[in-house]
Amino acid sequence: MRTASVIAATLLVLLAVSAPAIPSDSPDAPTCLQQCGAQAEDAYHACREAGGSEADCAASAQQGMQTCAAACPAAPDCSARCTSVGGDVASQCAEELSGADACATIQEAAVGSCMTALCQGGEISCEGACNNMARHVFAACFAADVGEDACQMLADGARDHCVAAQCNPLPEPTCEDRCKARADEAHAHCTDEGIGADQCDAIAANILQQCLDQECTPPAPSCEDQCQMDAEGVFQSCVTEGGGEDACGAQAQQAKSTCLTTNCGDGGGQGGGGEGEPTCADRCNQSAQELAQHCVEEGGDATQCAAQADDMARNCISEHCTDTPPPPPSCESVCEDHARGDLQRCMADGGTEDACKPQALASFQQCVTIHCGDPAPTCDDMCSRRAERAGKRCLKNGGAEADCQTMAADAKQACLDTKCVPPPPDTCTAKCEAQAEQAKEACAQTDTDPAVCDAQAQGLLEQCLSSECSVSPAPTCTEQCEMDARARYQKALGPRMNTMRAMRRAQSLFRRCAKSCTTDTVQ
Repeated sequence: MRTASVIAATLLVLLAVSAPAIPSDSPDAPTCLQQCGAQAEDAYHACREAGGSEADCAASAQQGMQTCAAACPAAPDCSARCTSVGGDVASQCAEELSGADACATIQEAAVGSCMTALCQGGEISCEGACNNMARHVFAACFAADVGEDACQMLADGARDHCVAAQCNPLPEPTCEDRCKARADEAHAHCTDEGIGADQCDAIAANILQQCLDQECTPPAPSCEDQCQMDAEGVFQSCVTEGGGEDACGAQAQQAKSTCLTTNCGDGGGQGGGGEGEPTCADRCNQSAQELAQHCVEEGGDATQCAAQADDMARNCISEHCTDTPPPPPSCESVCEDHARGDLQRCMADGGTEDACKPQALASFQQCVTIHCGDPAPTCDDMCSRRAERAGKRCLKNGGAEADCQTMAADAKQACLDTKCVPPPPDTCTAKCEAQAEQAKEACAQTDTDPAVCDAQAQGLLEQCLSSECSVSPAPTCTEQCEMDARARYQKALGPRMNTMRAMRRAQSLFRRCAKSCTTDTVQ
């Protein structure tokens, strides 16, 4: 917990007048912007702990974040971005290959081909140019006597880093790099809290895998995507059989063209072609269903696996589908987020992942029982009808229209509070996401470049997740209520296992407890 003796105003002034401490000529401008977002998150919490209101602290932190961003260096040029891509490829090479002799050659190939493909103009798309760069990395890697599988992995990584650095208004880390950074932060926090090394390794590994599964699973490939993947396979097979890079590239391009003409209707395009081509959201849902099926095959609970798939689909749509807004989280996926926090707290207390998973599953199942039982629209409709009747009676008895509208609204809320299934508890992750979204929306109200707003919001989110939710997230106020409600549920079951009675008593307790919670739920 940050010290409450720090005066909020002083901290916010510091945020407002200083940019993150990076060299002014650093090519990594979005890192500076993300650090501004992270500092704003720290400032907000320090302000709240010093007694500032939520609205005032949020506004001050947002203002400071914009001032901080204005002091960041300009976005790097194309050559600087290519140098950064080469550094990423070299780092991956050194990590993946036991002998680092070839890595300098592979890095040089990455930088040179990136400059050629992306910094000299041309009509090819940015993604297409990154594919060409990845092919050159594969060819250089194989020529350096590195195995085919390792070269394919390096080429895939080079393509991903190239797209992240070159094909966005501002360069950004890949999803995998973001997850690794989050896991590394969790490991550092874990050791700082005095938890044993083996336990910290397990916690960080769990956070990494969960992040990769939930946030980095791409949509199922479109028809054009599949043709591109097949073409890359043709290129790599050609190179490994002794073909020259240019000849193999031409062979791969011919294979792609034939595939598009044969399988993709009008020959390709962003959607692939043909009225039957699934949308981006459809393809995200397809990947999510595959994840759920794999989860069940590995022994997971079917309902919990479906909740994890819902969350994965929502993240996929948010990340990849620019023309489709992501759906709100389902009740079950919120319960899964709550159960994930229970799993992390159990592991931080010394439990193994295998020992803690049954507890997390029980937490999930009881959350679903208490909160996800009745279809919310049906209950909402019933309460709306009650409120409408109350308003009409008020008007019939001579009440003023404004007073009757207030009475109807109060009647509906009272009905929702007493008759409807209460929503699941807030979670640490949900709170961080909400803060990042609020910061992004506030930034969008200014003249700031949307890419800058995105970078700042991402930095705020990552800082919040790392500092508040990484190792053993403190239960939110409503999560404390949930623990009490689950205890009441277990007690009310009794020897006859009367689930309906137990559920209603647990819901009643949760409603009463949740009313005492403030909007600032992290304790």
